[in-house]
Amino acid sequence: MKRLQIAIATMLAASACSPPISHADRADDNAEAVEKVERLSTPPALPLSLEEITYPDLDGYNMFGAGCYFLDNAGKTAGENAPMLFIANDSKGWLKLDGKVVELAADRSSDQLPYMAWTKYVGLARTVSLERENGKARSLGEESETETAPGKIIIRDEMDRVVYTREGSIDCGA
Repeated sequence: MKRLQIAIATMLAASACSPPISHADRADDNAEAVEKVERLSTPPALPLSLEEITYPDLDGYNMFGAGCYFLDNAGKTAGENAPMLFIANDSKGWLKLDGKVVELAADRSSDQLPYMAWTKYVGLARTVSLERENGKARSLGEESETETAPGKIIIRDEMDRVVYTREGSIDCGA
């Protein structure tokens, strides 16, 4: 029993000699611990692979009408024949993942694109942003109601992490 008392007294004496921890140091330690837990518990962002939207998709989801669409000009096929990866109109946007068409809602607080489309579309698991160089837009022909401009598509996940970005063209028309 006497040994236990001596051990406790020694520990108390040793702890009394160490300087007290300031509130600022304690707050820094807590902030570091919280940041570490959040970092370790957050899964990594999963990159996306968009698929081409085809005519049957257009027909099945009634994607026709005025709006804009993103074309992937980076591949072998460029211009009007490039794969269409995103379609945007006044109220909705569509992309295709894993063979399924995903619908997003237009963010009408974002900037407006020509032909009643918007620069941002929001879904439950992702957000799509379109960046179009309107100053470089040109008509696709004398009688065409479509204009094309260089642009970029950026897709973010539910944690606002970029999971897809691609440069191409954003064509707008009726």
